[in-house]
Amino acid sequence: MKYIFILIFTFPLLANEVYINFDQKFMDADWSFLPDVSSSFNKNSSETIETGFLFKKIKGSYFKNDIELSLERATEPKNITLNAKKEGGLIGYTIDDNNLVYISYSTQDANQQVFNCYEFSGFILGGCENATFIISSSNSKYDELGSNIISIDGDTDTFKFGFERYLDTFWLKSFSFEAAKTKYNYNWLSPIEDIRSPLLLNLSINENVLGEAIEKTLDRLPQRDQWESLQISFGLKQKFISIYNFNVIGEYDLVVLDFNNYSAINKTPKYNFKIRAGVEIYLNNIILTFYGDVYKNNLIGFEPITFNQRTEHYFDKTYGELGLLLNISF
Repeated sequence: MKYIFILIFTFPLLANEVYINFDQKFMDADWSFLPDVSSSFNKNSSETIETGFLFKKIKGSYFKNDIELSLERATEPKNITLNAKKEGGLIGYTIDDNNLVYISYSTQDANQQVFNCYEFSGFILGGCENATFIISSSNSKYDELGSNIISIDGDTDTFKFGFERYLDTFWLKSFSFEAAKTKYNYNWLSPIEDIRSPLLLNLSINENVLGEAIEKTLDRLPQRDQWESLQISFGLKQKFISIYNFNVIGEYDLVVLDFNNYSAINKTPKYNFKIRAGVEIYLNNIILTFYGDVYKNNLIGFEPITFNQRTEHYFDKTYGELGLLLNISF
């Protein structure tokens, strides 16, 4: 894939057209006009910078994205905010003025999450002030944890092949098809899994046995064995109304997923559907778009890093966000 990135950064020097996109998305749990979210969700923000070019029949683009999903819950760890970075590129060939075929590759890396306490059915283990038991280990492999009890790392890699046909009729702008394969890699580290003392494991609070609680909770952490998802996506873009330099737009994306080697805790969605509605404002070589997105099953199929055993119970719920997109072409 390195050759794709070399092409992406070389062709703009000779390009017929170059563009830059700035995209910002927002979600706030207090916004009543968006779909209700889980009580753990506070805010979400996503920033994307993308640059692209057209050189004869070659199209290319490169993007970087930062996402911050602010999450808080009542039990330890209380703050489970997710920060992740994504970057990727696309290279395509315009068969004619109306048809484009392309391949793309992207990686998404989550910032390491570290917690100094973790609750197991009423038992709080770790080094925080309200811990039931303070847990530590002399094993050197846990030295990197410092005073923390657990760390979680994750990253994904996605390869796509796609086709898009431009129609530019009064009602329909384009439709597209994509096939994608994503690899998920997670790892976590905690001395809790090394607890072997029968005295400690058989302790009970309110009929909850510590050993059973630990086993149940650790099973819900992201699996360490790599797993994959295969997905097919269908997209449709529309323009409803065009008045002077204003367009009312609609976009529809259906994603069908299949997971391989994934150990599901609950029944996970096999599809997702996103609707975008917005207004475009044109001014010479600048397009400003205000839009709203609604997802049928949260972000599954759209933000891979957000999905694993620890979070899958959120993915049967509707999710919405607002966005602002600035496009500048040269």
